[in-house]
Amino acid sequence: MAASAAVKRIVSRRVSPEREPFIGRVRDSVQEFLEERLGKLPEFELRAMFGGAGMYAGGTMFGIVHNGRAYLKTNETTRVAFEERDMKAFRPRRGATLKSYYEIPPDVLDDEADLLTWARQSLTAATSERRTRARNASPEQILNGHVPAVRELAERARAIVREAAPDAEEAGYVGWRLIGYRSPHYFCFVAPQPDHVRLGFEHGNRLPDPDGVLEPMGKQVRFVRLVPGRPIPLVSVKRLLRAALATPPLGRQWQANRTKRARRTKK
Repeated sequence: MAASAAVKRIVSRRVSPEREPFIGRVRDSVQEFLEERLGKLPEFELRAMFGGAGMYAGGTMFGIVHNGRAYLKTNETTRVAFEERDMKAFRPRRGATLKSYYEIPPDVLDDEADLLTWARQSLTAATSERRTRARNASPEQILNGHVPAVRELAERARAIVREAAPDAEEAGYVGWRLIGYRSPHYFCFVAPQPDHVRLGFEHGNRLPDPDGVLEPMGKQVRFVRLVPGRPIPLVSVKRLLRAALATPPLGRQWQANRTKRARRTKK
């Protein structure tokens, strides 16, 4: 299918609110189109949100697909190009506007090289904002101010993660008040709370949990609640860490491998 035809069918159409949700009906078409055009971005994936989907690369959200339209993250510098083409900011619902996301111009959608360039600029803008908001800190800074029992429990959780992934990158994030881990993808975090510690898993909704120790934290994230004075479910936690390390984001390659496995199973 020609690029212009794909753009017209996938991105420019309207969706009646009475019909089934957008992402459920045309997910395969949207994913195929965007992965074809943006698959060169690191760990590109779509995540369901707003009745549509968020565009992510390397764990950072830089775009939105909603009601048949695609939007990219902007900053004061990149927003000018969108406004010059008379593109509008994202409105998830009446009376609400996300002014940092603007609709992608049709001519950009129609050109693979241009779309990739604009997407990279948006990813840079989103990454810069995320880093500014989060402000990396040392793990010790994240733990400062918590009661000794919570600090001690958090240190035990850190030790368990380091044992499971000795080469993982550890960093504190002030904005989220947690200690995160990458190996190479972002797979878990330790988040101290006033009376407990959360050992969280970025893609926890995809992890096997036969012991039922995971609690929900949004649609995707799951965590194990660690409480001072109670034993840590080590067997379950170590099993989850191994699974998390082996569960990369739902990017293009992961989807391709899953398709191949499904075909082999049918045979």
